[in-house]
Amino acid sequence: MHLTESNMYRSKINQLSRGFSAETKELIASLSDDELHRRLDGMITPPITLAERSDPEMLQLYYTSSYVHLMEFLNVPKDAKLFEIAAGDTIFIPKALDTHGEEGAKYVTANLNQDLTEGFRDKTAELSIEIQVIEDNGARILNYCGQGSMDVIVFHHALNDIVQTMIAQHEGIDTINSDWWSVEPQMLQAVMDYHNRGELKQAVYSEFISIIETCHQLLKEEGIIIFDNCTYAGYEKIGYSSEFHSNYIQLAREWINEADLGLQEVQVPGFDAKWWMVLQKSV
Repeated sequence: MHLTESNMYRSKINQLSRGFSAETKELIASLSDDELHRRLDGMITPPITLAERSDPEMLQLYYTSSYVHLMEFLNVPKDAKLFEIAAGDTIFIPKALDTHGEEGAKYVTANLNQDLTEGFRDKTAELSIEIQVIEDNGARILNYCGQGSMDVIVFHHALNDIVQTMIAQHEGIDTINSDWWSVEPQMLQAVMDYHNRGELKQAVYSEFISIIETCHQLLKEEGIIIFDNCTYAGYEKIGYSSEFHSNYIQLAREWINEADLGLQEVQVPGFDAKWWMVLQKSV
């Protein structure tokens, strides 16, 4: 986390922890800035085990504060238009934009899973920024948002979801009408099967690059795309690989570089390239 580097004052921390449990708020208040910095940095150490009751909220604080820092470092406009790929019911990015942004800021996501969409709407109801949920495949975002309309596009812990969904389509697994979490082990096992057979790139590369090309069109000049990833404990128990999952950012980096899409990587101090990638649209 990048509390001191980004001058993330307590007022912003308090805003980002709005809605947290009393226990977590008391924990945050009891820590000095340096202690909080170390505590949040420790959340991303793989594999992530959310053992304490406050851990899920502290992980959320790590990500939301990191994204606020990125928006500040990259000079994202206060009235930014941001599109998030595959948000599900996770609200880390809209909370970050709500803290960073001012009047005119807008958050857009696309989601076909009805249960996740309902949960997302409930969780973001109290945010000040404009929220738009498009109930369609994110690959068709240009049908709803014009070319050159977005300042930022975010893939928060989404590379795995995208690849899983593509493989699920190959395997006939329903990800729209099913409970996502109940079918996820089946999807993860299918991804590993393709990977172990050396068939994963052949199965998903073209469709994945098409999504990145769409994002390139959606971005304004010098707009940015942010990717992050993390690895949770327990994957091996369901026939999946933590080592494979931890390589998603590098896998995406290699595929995007190979496709030569006019996106240049931006190095941000303090952000590990294993878990983060920031790309900027070339002019």
